[in-house]
This record gives sequence, structure tokens and C-alpha cells, in this order.
Amino acid sequence: MTPISASIDPPNGTSSGVVALDTGGGRFFFVGMPSSGTDWRLYTVDTGTGAVLSSPAIDPATSILGLEYDDAADVLYGMRNPGDGGKQIVTYDPATGVATPISASISPPLGVPGGVTALDAAGHRFFFIGTPSAEFVHRVYTVNTVTGAVISNPTVGPATSILGLEYDAAEGVLYALRNPGDAGKQLVRLDPATGAATAVSVSIAPPLGIPGGVNALDPAGNRFFFIGVPSAESDYRIYTIDTATGAVPGNPTITGSASQFFVGLAYPAASAPPPGPTEVTIDVRSTINPRSKGVIPVVIFTTATFDATTVDPSTVRFGPGNASEAHGTGHISDVDGDGDLDLMLHFRTQDAAIPCGATSATLTGQTFSAQAIQGTDTISTSGCH
Repeated sequence: MTPISASIDPPNGTSSGVVALDTGGGRFFFVGMPSSGTDWRLYTVDTGTGAVLSSPAIDPATSILGLEYDDAADVLYGMRNPGDGGKQIVTYDPATGVATPISASISPPLGVPGGVTALDAAGHRFFFIGTPSAEFVHRVYTVNTVTGAVISNPTVGPATSILGLEYDAAEGVLYALRNPGDAGKQLVRLDPATGAATAVSVSIAPPLGIPGGVNALDPAGNRFFFIGVPSAESDYRIYTIDTATGAVPGNPTITGSASQFFVGLAYPAASAPPPGPTEVTIDVRSTINPRSKGVIPVVIFTTATFDATTVDPSTVRFGPGNASEAHGTGHISDVDGDGDLDLMLHFRTQDAAIPCGATSATLTGQTFSAQAIQGTDTISTSGCH
């Protein structure tokens, strides 16, 4: 374990599992209440420096029982008690602590385990576990993050306590950590539409105590992490479960952690792949003599979706030989007479290295704003015999 920040506002009461991570922005969010205060605060910590970027009081003052962050939309979601004992999905401004409601109050009064939430960002679904006051079993609630509607809330079957949730967007799977009845912990796949649980692992280290909601998921590596303390030990262990096989490849002791209390885990989301090149429309002279000592004219056309004048001629390469523009600049003109300005380029035939028999030729390059481009046109060759 390697510290990132100093101790923040000690003593600071925090809610177990109520954390979220902004991978791209390098921000870790958690909810806490300094001993000298009476209101919950929303803390934002810089994961690079450990500095506390902000810690506004939550407005309006209320208890927060879940946080989830949507990296793509840059939205921090929360689940709170709106004051009537129900649960409400909101968004939070980390800089001001101001909440904006998404849903109405759900099933008041509704008991929930803190931090047992998950987010399907692309599918606009917020998941949480709750038990209405007149019932004795958990339900898995799915709330639409756009409309606030409760999509479903089936009872969890078989009846058991759920102590952690994580959503794998690539697989479309909601994982849950539960007590299977022997006080151990078991990873399952939970169907949010039916509440049916399918075992992934066997029961792990019964009896095993864990802080609720202190778990994380590495989707690409097929790893589910959680913190636990076996009954015969005093230090915490960090458990890793293989989500494909259910095996536990590691559960090392966090030495000296008996005097510490872990209240959150988060795993960095996978970085989005860089965007591919923009396809551009080009026109290459239809017949090319690979033995020619001349140049090959190539036009990049301006279209309704692309402005050819934004291309940086110095970056353009053509053919298998990656020939550069013969004059280094190109020429802007309305080549096709449609009223738009196109980019005319010339490449030395020998540098382009078009082989005899080739049926296509490709151009690559970048715009002045570094957006990659690529275009291909059909050709034929002559003079090869």
C-alpha cells in the first residue's frame, strides 16, 4: 500500500463504499464529515498529488449512500436520502456540493447498505440494493439516469445479503458480492431484470468480515477486488477473484491494517482507444506507370463533412513508399468545380513506389489540429512489361 494523500481532516467520519473515481481527470471522490462539523462534505482528491481539490458541504444537507462517476459524460451520480427515508438518484457538482435530482424518492422508507451501487454509463442505468420496510429480502433496483424512472426492482434470489456491486460494460454483466449463507463471501452474476444470481466463485474464507461496498472491478483483466478480514486474523486482506473462473489468484495481507479502516476501493477505467483516422475522399490519376520519373497528382476533396484546406501538406504521405509532397506545400483550388476549395498534391512516382499490378493507392496525413486522415482510390498500372 502506497499513500497518495496525507490524512484528510482527522478525525473524519466516512461512509463505507461511498467513493468514485474520475480516471481521466485524476480525481477521487468520497463523502465525509469532519468531527467539528454537522454536515456531510463531498471531497475531491487529486490522485496524482494527493491534494484536496475541494470539499464543499453537500447541498441540501443529507446522507449520501452511493457515488458513481461517468467518465465519458463527466457526471458524478449520487444516491441520497431526500429526507423521507426513501432513496433518490441525483447528480452532484464536486466543486459546489449542489445536488440536482434525477429521480423522485424511491420506496420510502427504504433501507440500503451504503456503497452497494454500480453504474452502466452507456446504458443509462444506476443500480443499487435496497429492502423496503415491509420486506425482509434485498431487491436490486435499476434506475434510468436520464428519466429517473425505476426500470425494475426484483427480489434477489436466492434470498441473501449483497455487500458489493460492480458493472462490467464490455460484458454487460452486473457482478455482486454476497454472503451465500455460511458467512463467507461469494461472487455472483446478478440479473437486474429478474434478481437471479449465478455463482461465479465458491464461498470464500468463511467466516469472512468485510466493509460493505469496498470493492472494485478491473474489466479488462477479469478481476474483482474486495477487502476482507478472516475471523482468525486482525489485519485486512485484499482479495482478487477471477471473474471468468471464480478462482482467487491472490489475497495478500495488508500488513499493519488492523488499526485502519478501509472505506473505499476504485480501479481506473480503461482509457478510450485513440480515434481512428478520418476517411477522406481522394482522386488519384487512374493509370500510373511505376517506371515514370514524373509526379502523381492526388486531390483531397472538400465534402460536407470534411474541409480539405485543414490538411497539413507537410504530414501527407502517399503510396507504399510513403512519399512526401513533391513541393512541400500543395495547392488549394476548386478542382471539381462545386464551389468548395480542394487540396491538390503531387508525389514523385519513384518515391511513391507503386508496384506493378497495384489496384489501389492510399494517402495518409494529419490536419493542422493533428487529426489523422486517410483516403484510398482505385488505380491501374501501365508500362510494366
